[in-house]
Amino acid sequence: MTTILGAAASGLQHYNRAMDVIGHNLANVNSGAFKASRAVSEGAPNPAAAETGGRLGVATTTIDRLFNPGGATITSDPLHFGIQDDAFFQVTAHDGEPAFTRYGALSLDAARNIVAHGGRHLDPPIALEEGMTRPAIDRGGIITALDAEGETVELGRIPLLKVGNPRGLEAIGDGLYRQTANSGEITEGLAGEDGFAGLLPGGIEGSNVDISTEFANMVIAQRAYQANARSFSVGDEMLAIATNITR
Repeated sequence: MTTILGAAASGLQHYNRAMDVIGHNLANVNSGAFKASRAVSEGAPNPAAAETGGRLGVATTTIDRLFNPGGATITSDPLHFGIQDDAFFQVTAHDGEPAFTRYGALSLDAARNIVAHGGRHLDPPIALEEGMTRPAIDRGGIITALDAEGETVELGRIPLLKVGNPRGLEAIGDGLYRQTANSGEITEGLAGEDGFAGLLPGGIEGSNVDISTEFANMVIAQRAYQANARSFSVGDEMLAIATNITR
């Protein structure tokens, strides 16, 4: 009977966490380049298992991030771009360390640097010289501007990075990720070349959250939570009966 309680309690914990993940996904349905997550349970009942060899119910709950591309949102901003494959580009986070992102909402800061979302510098950095105006990015990731004579000048090009195992990246917030021992090999390339897709100028990638899928998962998680709660209640009642018998 204590096994029933333990198994049911682990199920309650898992589906509570699953509901947290679903709520987080739905809250970010309109966040640019947001990647949805899912709660994955691991563990199978094994009545023959020794007490030290494992427990019944859900053994662990892991959170997997889904890196399928989100739909494009057209902004018509000349410094905005969407990545049309599974690549990233690199920026310098506020702690000075490199980080990967897919959110291509670039802008010009007060010091005339081209910066990513949140004022983070590109890596390598790109800046406008005095007198230059109208910066823009093209399909190949080349950033240009007009000089004082009105001539188009190339300022630099944003390299793209493909990660061997994106799910192994560490999410550090604000759509930023860091390389880990599990993220695999990093391949650098240029948009439109060597197997890298061209960029979408004037647009940004939207969230990949599918509302219908999230609500379906929510219903499943709610029903499973209720079933586990009922199992726990039945186990508690059985334990009370057994306790009373021994008195």
